[in-house]
Amino acid sequence: MTQQKYNEGVIDSVTEWIMANLDQRLSIDDIALKSGYSKWYLQKIFARYHNETLARYIRKKKLAHCINDLKYSNAPIISLAVKYHFESQQSFTRSFKHVLGCTPLSCRKRQLGAEAQQALRESSDPCAICRQKGFDATENNKEILTPVKRNEKFPPRISCAIRY
Repeated sequence: MTQQKYNEGVIDSVTEWIMANLDQRLSIDDIALKSGYSKWYLQKIFARYHNETLARYIRKKKLAHCINDLKYSNAPIISLAVKYHFESQQSFTRSFKHVLGCTPLSCRKRQLGAEAQQALRESSDPCAICRQKGFDATENNKEILTPVKRNEKFPPRISCAIRY
Protein backbone atom coordinates (compact mmCIF):
# COMPACT_ATOMS: atom_id res chain seq x y z
CA MET A 1 0.00 0.00 0.00
CA THR A 2 1.42 3.39 -0.94
CA GLN A 3 1.87 6.13 1.64
CA GLN A 4 -0.73 8.35 -0.04
CA LYS A 5 -3.42 5.65 0.06
CA TYR A 6 -2.56 4.92 3.68
CA ASN A 7 -2.87 8.62 4.54
CA GLU A 8 -6.25 8.79 2.78
CA GLY A 9 -7.45 5.84 4.82
CA VAL A 10 -6.34 7.50 8.03
CA ILE A 11 -8.00 10.79 7.07
CA ASP A 12 -11.21 8.94 6.15
CA SER A 13 -11.27 7.18 9.53
CA VAL A 14 -10.48 10.44 11.36
CA THR A 15 -13.28 12.18 9.44
CA GLU A 16 -15.75 9.44 10.35
CA TRP A 17 -14.66 9.61 13.99
CA ILE A 18 -15.12 13.41 14.01
CA MET A 19 -18.62 13.09 12.53
CA ALA A 20 -19.57 10.49 15.15
CA ASN A 21 -18.29 12.68 18.00
CA LEU A 22 -19.43 16.18 17.09
CA ASP A 23 -21.14 16.60 20.45
CA GLN A 24 -17.82 16.00 22.22
CA ARG A 25 -15.02 18.48 22.86
CA LEU A 26 -12.67 17.79 19.96
CA SER A 27 -9.12 19.02 20.24
CA ILE A 28 -6.52 18.67 17.54
CA ASP A 29 -4.19 17.02 20.07
CA ASP A 30 -6.76 14.29 20.84
CA ILE A 31 -7.51 13.71 17.17
CA ALA A 32 -3.79 13.49 16.39
CA LEU A 33 -3.35 10.96 19.19
CA LYS A 34 -6.25 8.95 17.79
CA SER A 35 -4.75 9.01 14.28
CA GLY A 36 -1.23 8.13 15.36
CA TYR A 37 0.26 11.16 13.59
CA SER A 38 1.78 14.29 15.04
CA LYS A 39 -0.70 17.13 15.15
CA TRP A 40 1.34 19.14 12.64
CA TYR A 41 1.48 16.31 10.10
CA LEU A 42 -2.19 15.44 10.64
CA GLN A 43 -3.23 19.04 10.01
CA LYS A 44 -1.08 19.16 6.87
CA ILE A 45 -2.51 16.00 5.27
CA PHE A 46 -6.04 16.81 6.47
CA ALA A 47 -5.90 20.23 4.81
CA ARG A 48 -4.53 18.68 1.64
CA TYR A 49 -7.30 16.06 1.59
CA HIS A 50 -10.28 18.29 2.56
CA ASN A 51 -9.02 21.66 1.25
CA GLU A 52 -9.60 23.29 4.64
CA THR A 53 -8.02 23.19 8.06
CA LEU A 54 -9.00 20.58 10.61
CA ALA A 55 -10.30 23.21 13.05
CA ARG A 56 -12.44 24.91 10.38
CA TYR A 57 -13.80 21.53 9.24
CA ILE A 58 -14.83 20.63 12.80
CA ARG A 59 -16.42 24.05 13.37
CA LYS A 60 -18.40 23.87 10.10
CA LYS A 61 -19.67 20.36 10.83
CA LYS A 62 -20.71 21.28 14.37
CA LEU A 63 -22.58 24.32 13.11
CA ALA A 64 -24.27 22.32 10.33
CA HIS A 65 -25.49 19.77 12.89
CA CYS A 66 -26.66 22.60 15.08
CA ILE A 67 -29.05 23.76 12.35
CA ASN A 68 -31.15 20.63 12.85
CA ASP A 69 -31.32 21.35 16.57
CA LEU A 70 -32.33 24.94 15.87
CA LYS A 71 -35.07 23.97 13.44
CA TYR A 72 -36.54 20.94 15.23
CA SER A 73 -36.16 21.66 18.93
CA ASN A 74 -36.99 24.46 21.31
CA ALA A 75 -33.66 24.21 23.10
CA PRO A 76 -32.30 27.63 24.06
CA ILE A 77 -29.43 28.84 21.90
CA ILE A 78 -27.14 28.95 24.94
CA SER A 79 -27.74 25.23 25.54
CA LEU A 80 -26.79 24.49 21.93
CA ALA A 81 -23.60 26.51 22.39
CA VAL A 82 -22.80 24.42 25.47
CA LYS A 83 -23.78 21.15 23.75
CA TYR A 84 -21.37 21.79 20.88
CA HIS A 85 -18.62 23.04 23.22
CA PHE A 86 -18.36 26.68 22.23
CA GLU A 87 -16.81 28.97 24.82
CA SER A 88 -19.89 31.20 25.07
CA GLN A 89 -23.13 32.04 23.33
CA GLN A 90 -21.39 35.07 21.82
CA SER A 91 -18.62 32.98 20.27
CA PHE A 92 -21.21 30.49 19.04
CA THR A 93 -23.28 33.25 17.42
CA ARG A 94 -20.18 34.87 15.92
CA SER A 95 -18.99 31.57 14.43
CA PHE A 96 -22.48 30.73 13.21
CA LYS A 97 -22.83 34.06 11.44
CA HIS A 98 -19.32 33.91 10.00
CA VAL A 99 -19.67 30.36 8.64
CA LEU A 100 -23.36 30.23 7.71
CA GLY A 101 -24.17 33.87 7.03
CA CYS A 102 -26.99 34.38 9.54
CA THR A 103 -27.51 34.32 13.28
CA PRO A 104 -28.85 31.24 15.08
CA LEU A 105 -32.01 33.12 16.02
CA SER A 106 -32.79 34.13 12.43
CA CYS A 107 -32.09 30.55 11.32
CA ARG A 108 -34.53 29.26 13.92
CA LYS A 109 -37.24 31.72 12.86
CA ARG A 110 -37.18 30.56 9.23
CA GLN A 111 -40.03 28.11 8.91
CA LEU A 112 -39.72 25.53 6.16
CA GLY A 113 -42.40 23.35 4.61
CA ALA A 114 -42.34 19.55 4.88
CA GLU A 115 -40.58 19.12 1.52
CA ALA A 116 -37.88 21.65 2.45
CA GLN A 117 -37.45 20.02 5.87
CA GLN A 118 -36.78 16.64 4.23
CA ALA A 119 -34.28 18.26 1.86
CA LEU A 120 -32.60 19.91 4.86
CA ARG A 121 -32.13 16.55 6.58
CA GLU A 122 -30.53 15.07 3.44
CA SER A 123 -28.42 18.09 2.47
CA SER A 124 -24.69 18.41 3.00
CA ASP A 125 -25.12 22.21 2.80
CA PRO A 126 -28.04 22.99 5.12
CA CYS A 127 -27.99 26.71 4.29
CA ALA A 128 -28.65 25.97 0.62
CA ILE A 129 -32.26 25.16 1.52
CA CYS A 130 -32.81 28.61 3.04
CA ARG A 131 -31.13 30.24 0.04
CA GLN A 132 -33.44 28.32 -2.32
CA LYS A 133 -36.47 29.39 -0.32
CA GLY A 134 -35.54 33.06 -0.77
CA PHE A 135 -33.91 33.73 2.58
CA ASP A 136 -30.73 35.70 2.04
CA ALA A 137 -28.86 38.80 3.14
CA THR A 138 -31.70 41.02 1.88
CA GLU A 139 -33.62 40.04 5.02
CA ASN A 140 -31.54 42.61 6.84
CA ASN A 141 -32.94 45.33 4.55
CA LYS A 142 -36.56 44.88 5.58
CA GLU A 143 -38.59 47.88 6.66
CA ILE A 144 -37.83 48.96 10.23
CA LEU A 145 -40.85 50.24 12.12
CA THR A 146 -40.74 52.76 14.90
CA PRO A 147 -42.19 51.23 18.07
CA VAL A 148 -45.56 52.64 19.01
CA LYS A 149 -45.99 54.04 22.51
CA ARG A 150 -48.95 52.73 24.44
CA ASN A 151 -49.82 54.35 27.74
CA GLU A 152 -46.53 56.25 27.57
CA LYS A 153 -44.58 52.97 27.45
CA PHE A 154 -42.83 51.25 24.60
CA PRO A 155 -43.84 47.66 23.82
CA PRO A 156 -41.67 44.92 25.30
CA ARG A 157 -38.27 44.56 23.60
CA ILE A 158 -38.99 40.95 22.73
CA SER A 159 -41.46 41.95 20.01
CA CYS A 160 -39.62 42.42 16.75
CA ALA A 161 -39.66 45.78 15.00
CA ILE A 162 -39.07 44.20 11.58
CA ARG A 163 -42.15 43.55 9.46
CA TYR A 164 -42.11 40.09 7.86
